[in-house]
Amino acid sequence: KTQYQMSLKIYKKILDHNDSNDRDLFLYASNLDKIGKWKEARVLFLELLKKNPQDTFTLNYVSYKLALKNQELEFALNLIKKALVLDPNNGYFLDTLGWIQYKRNDFNSAVYFLEKSASILPRNAEIINHLGDCYFMLNRKKEAVFEWKKALKYETDKKIVKKIKEKIRKHEHLL
Repeated sequence: KTQYQMSLKIYKKILDHNDSNDRDLFLYASNLDKIGKWKEARVLFLELLKKNPQDTFTLNYVSYKLALKNQELEFALNLIKKALVLDPNNGYFLDTLGWIQYKRNDFNSAVYFLEKSASILPRNAEIINHLGDCYFMLNRKKEAVFEWKKALKYETDKKIVKKIKEKIRKHEHLL
């Protein structure tokens, strides 16, 4: 968090004193988000999208963040669909679409996009974990546990590892 605070100061100086570009503003906004200032960051992201509605990274960032917060899911869905028109085989964008569908309780659609995403990015722990969650919601418990165990092979964040292990422990005995 201290690093984000420091980088915010640096980006603020860049934005205030130079002819900054959209990338600088994107990085500043993402740092605001990382320190818990989503409302401020969201305004800047939407400003970026007004200037460049085809900015796939901003489209994905905003839509994924809204999915994580379980907010404005229809808006998030529209944003990620725009990104996928521009980059249809981007595994991260497909994961975002899958996760939005998961949050909308459209688990069959979510599985389709998450499986496609996992085939493109087979070692991405977050995508694999999402796929496991979706399988679980479809009562495909063996596949869910299998995916969660696979996610553990690639996950490096100790907090997330702990959460995945808890899901496995909680549900493995039901198989």
